[in-house]
Amino acid sequence: MINRKSKRCGSIRLAFSALALWAGCGQAFSQWGPTPPPRQVFYSKIEPLTDVIERVQSDPRPKTADGALKALDWLIYGNLAAGGVYDSNVFLSPNQQAAYGTRIQPSIVAARNTGTQRTLVYGFGDLRYYPSENRTDVVNTAAGIAHVWEIYRDLIFRSQFEVARGLQSSSLISAVSGPGVLYIEPVKYTSLFGSTSIEKSFGRFFTAIGGSVTGNFYDNTTDSLGNAIDETFQNGTRVTLNGRVGYNISPIVYTFVEPSVNWGKFQGSNLNSNGYQVVGGFGTARIGRFNGEIYAGVLTEYFSEPSTPTMTRPIYGGRLSWYPTRFVTVTGSIDQTLATSDFNPNLFQNGSPTIVNTSKLVASWSVLRDVTLDGTVQLQHYEYLNSPRLDDLRLFGLKTTYMLTERLGITLDYNYGILTSNTPGVAYKRNFVGLGATSKF
Repeated sequence: MINRKSKRCGSIRLAFSALALWAGCGQAFSQWGPTPPPRQVFYSKIEPLTDVIERVQSDPRPKTADGALKALDWLIYGNLAAGGVYDSNVFLSPNQQAAYGTRIQPSIVAARNTGTQRTLVYGFGDLRYYPSENRTDVVNTAAGIAHVWEIYRDLIFRSQFEVARGLQSSSLISAVSGPGVLYIEPVKYTSLFGSTSIEKSFGRFFTAIGGSVTGNFYDNTTDSLGNAIDETFQNGTRVTLNGRVGYNISPIVYTFVEPSVNWGKFQGSNLNSNGYQVVGGFGTARIGRFNGEIYAGVLTEYFSEPSTPTMTRPIYGGRLSWYPTRFVTVTGSIDQTLATSDFNPNLFQNGSPTIVNTSKLVASWSVLRDVTLDGTVQLQHYEYLNSPRLDDLRLFGLKTTYMLTERLGITLDYNYGILTSNTPGVAYKRNFVGLGATSKF
């Protein structure tokens, strides 16, 4: 479906694709304290009644302060990872250019939890420096605050604000490729996100209403000849209004309906759009070694660009988790996102809206007490709505971590990506290797 849970029809998912996905297997998030929350509207994911009862009956306050720095009534957790990297295609270009560099991944989370009032202040980053290119990349780096007010156990208010800085690959290479043009620099962006929601339960029924605002602001980029390329036409905001109504059919089976509307306004008016979607589905608690959720519905989106017709299409998605042993978890998911790109078959027009279909498989295996393995397979299909162009991006990642002590470990991660396209001058391959140390403090 079109990003059902929190970012419906927003362009932020594309901003975290391509380059940001290379960081997915190597993020230095705190592993023993609260983790930075993803961008979301609602406080809780839809969950079976058994999980709701367990959450309501438990004390939300932390049971221990071990591993945290105490400051007044705050608990502060931190991670720092550093090491070296090799990138076989640092510009994500058909003409590969390799580079070695250094990488630093800081992460910090400060938590204040009085039970009814819970606040997380967080920051995480992935900074890479390539001396041969005299270039620093800021990938998937963000800071934010999330607050939860439990007015009653069945009435919860949530808000979040986040600012992010990062990179995304350019889709423009085929439109400007010519003699001497080998690549276009990845596009730098700043993204702002804010959301708020309130949730209420009525016996077996649960309801919620909320909304979000996402603003993306892009820096101009350059090609290999030093020519400036305007990317600011992608600057804009996407506003969503989200609802949820659900019913627990039994303690372990639930059903739900989630309607939403969205409005997008950009500096390049051809990217403007508005629309709505309605999805519904079923989910279960863990039954044997599985749990999951499926959903489907319809999306309608209206575009201001006359060459982009109104889009009405079925949307669908799902999530399935498998727990073959107590040390292994495998989760598969399907999702769809409406986004923007800087590619347009007409060189004299701004970019085009896109639909991104994502299928993802994630596995984690605690081999030993001090050794873990994490693997990711992700397939993304890009449809450019005012062009016959189709792209397919396949990403494969593997990471292993060995903890020498409780607070110091060694990490090795490898990522491989391949982009194919029906448009000449777009396809590329990429290998990324990182080796370093990680510490908790």
